[in-house]
Amino acid sequence: MRIACVNQDRGIRPERKKGAAVHLREMRRSFRALGADVLAVDASDPAEVRTHLETSWDEAPIDLIYERFSLGATAASEFASDRHVPLALEVNTPLVEEEERWRGPVGDEVRSQERRVMQNAQIVVTVSNEVARYTLERGVSPDRVFVFPNGVDTERFHPRAASDPLRARLVPPGRFALGFHGRLRGWHGFGRLAEACGRMLAEGHPIHLVVVGEGDFEQALEGHVPADRFTRVPWVDHDEVPAYVASFDALPLTYLPDAPCYFSPLKLAEAMACGVVPVVPDVGDLTKVVRHEENGLVFPIDDLDAFVSHVRRLILEAEFHQALSSAAVKTALEMSWTRIAGFVLERTLGSEG
Repeated sequence: MRIACVNQDRGIRPERKKGAAVHLREMRRSFRALGADVLAVDASDPAEVRTHLETSWDEAPIDLIYERFSLGATAASEFASDRHVPLALEVNTPLVEEEERWRGPVGDEVRSQERRVMQNAQIVVTVSNEVARYTLERGVSPDRVFVFPNGVDTERFHPRAASDPLRARLVPPGRFALGFHGRLRGWHGFGRLAEACGRMLAEGHPIHLVVVGEGDFEQALEGHVPADRFTRVPWVDHDEVPAYVASFDALPLTYLPDAPCYFSPLKLAEAMACGVVPVVPDVGDLTKVVRHEENGLVFPIDDLDAFVSHVRRLILEAEFHQALSSAAVKTALEMSWTRIAGFVLERTLGSEG
């Protein structure tokens, strides 16, 4: 089975330090794990994409094209039609809406191309119901659209050992670790987390913040969290991330009330696989993954008091925290990248590998 995994977005390359690159690598790894010969095509020039696919076809037929959708990119879709190869399209964001929000109006030709590519796909895999809605509005048949939140490599992300040296180095004994990992963005609402931590510290709760990634975290924490109450770790390669995430006790997501609701944070499934209890706002599809008081806690996005109350409860009720932690791991085991890849193969080729 030969699969061409196509990415025509010049801003996304497998080696880059961003979530989209992780997604790209993990799907390819998962297809290989299921026995596929994976042809990686990372090029933005349509002629280059077409030449790469044609050359590979001359060596041996391609059974499936799996493409991360990029605005205005039609080469892989056209090749699939010409060669009668099934196309599985991965759509991660409402790209036209994002383009118009940040860069300006999108022309009719680009919109028409988007509709053609989406309608040409045998299946469309989306990361959220909001993105699924976006594809349906482009005329994709509902029976071809499927929703899978971003997944996790459950072999690498798993709970820490009882005696973990990295945890001991990052978090002083007796403290409850709230963790953040990734690149700091405005919509993350990190300032809200800093404020909440300050309130809990003032109440005497043993909060310790562990921050792994890039961003001006210190500025947000100033005046709320003293230096001896947080550990700052610079950006680490994704291969190293699991050990750091496993050192957290809870994953607080304090998105701003006006944050977009189409996203699917990679950090959510990764943390849950490590037994880290998520505390998330009731926005987008987060509540379809995190079930309140079953495998995590949910708070109204505009109610920071409720967020603080939930974290207090995790600190004060150790058995409750452990129950949610165990349930989070079970949920994450159903969210593996390999499961998503297997579904794609079954729906397009009638095989899971």
